[in-house]
Amino acid sequence: MSLFSERYMTAMRFVLVAFVVFVASLAHTLLGLVVVGLFPSLGATVGVFRRWALAEDRTWTIKETWLLFHRLWKSELAGSNALGWLEAVLWAVLLFDYWVVNFHETSAFGTFLAGFLLVLMVFSLLVTAVSWVLHAHFTENTAWVFRMSVQMIIARPLMSLILACGELAALAACWQWPGLFMTFGWTIFAAVATWVVWMYGKLPGFMPAPREKRK
Repeated sequence: MSLFSERYMTAMRFVLVAFVVFVASLAHTLLGLVVVGLFPSLGATVGVFRRWALAEDRTWTIKETWLLFHRLWKSELAGSNALGWLEAVLWAVLLFDYWVVNFHETSAFGTFLAGFLLVLMVFSLLVTAVSWVLHAHFTENTAWVFRMSVQMIIARPLMSLILACGELAALAACWQWPGLFMTFGWTIFAAVATWVVWMYGKLPGFMPAPREKRK
């Protein structure tokens, strides 16, 4: 089989995995009555993609993918909710502050503050995306994951730039073709974050294996 055929088959298998994961994430979010099930579903989504990236055999069946997601979801009930609700509170504060300074009459300092908050929200989006990959890869507490995510965004500028461009491209694609988001949902953004960290994050135990030279 040619290299192109191998990569095409891998891509099609990943499309199937992403679709199954999205359906599973919806089902498990409802299983947890949204409040308890939402963030574990996000954690399990990234966890499945992490295992896909590291797997040597990627010929996963629908049943295998679903069972893996379910097992990860159950294991993520505590950790993912701790991380998710922490970030939800931080985002609520950021969005409220941005609304106050941007949609009310303010001084020149208020305009400056609105711009600063916008930059901070972009930075926070990148931190949020990376944090879920780190949470899936390491068995550390929430404070460690959040702190390391901030450090990675600052210390890996190339990764941060590619992540920002990748998530923006994913958002543009979903805006242009709404059916894409209806079919794959947040798995698109989770997959982008996982791939970028895998390729450029230089995490121990989570990076592409060196390719053997073809004769």
